[in-house]
Amino acid sequence: MTDAMIQVENLTRTYPSGTGTVDALSDVSFSIQPGRIAALVGRSGAGKTTLLNCIGGLDTTTSGRVIVDGTDVATLDDRARTALRRDKIAFVFQTFGLLPLLTAAENVSLPLRLRRLDPVEREERVAHYLDLVGLGAQAQQRPGELSGGQQQRVAIARALAGRPRLLIADEPTGQLDADTGASVLTLLRDVVRAEGTTAIISTHDPKIEAVADQVIRLADGRVQPHEARRGRHANPDGEPHEER
Repeated sequence: MTDAMIQVENLTRTYPSGTGTVDALSDVSFSIQPGRIAALVGRSGAGKTTLLNCIGGLDTTTSGRVIVDGTDVATLDDRARTALRRDKIAFVFQTFGLLPLLTAAENVSLPLRLRRLDPVEREERVAHYLDLVGLGAQAQQRPGELSGGQQQRVAIARALAGRPRLLIADEPTGQLDADTGASVLTLLRDVVRAEGTTAIISTHDPKIEAVADQVIRLADGRVQPHEARRGRHANPDGEPHEER
């Protein structure tokens, strides 16, 4: 069994198309070690979201293996995939996905309530993660009272409050302006490293590559031959920093 947090082996995902089929992913293979940040880059339609959905158990594979923290996701039934997502995986999307009638604190608290976490620990986690993303003072504000960047920070706090083993972020800066997006990327990098979480972040924004330990390039559903790895990284503004 692999020691990688994510091990993808010969993954193919085929969908019906008219009278035939189309390969959204074709023979995709790569691995990501625990505690690393991987950037999944490629143009729209390259297969990034399909790949993330297969890793996160939101979609099934046509063939191949997807192993997350020692579990082959491709072999799980619906109930087991739901349990895997609940216990080990968290998602951040470009649409934020916050409930508009709930405060920032209530949005972060919601998945913890669904897991029936002890109320004292739940409130401690909510306060900790809102502070971690710099929004402790906005805990009682609703999404409509927050900027886009602040809403994405709440979404990050909500995702990490469950202390997942794996964070999957699909175009997390897609709805943000360049400066706000760079700020969110820096925050995401710092928080993920502080928590020791493994993260895979999809984007067509080259700034993501600056915060990643590893870059996986997709084109037409296939991984491109060169997979970059770094011992040093750059901040989103281009300044280098040492890997921790």
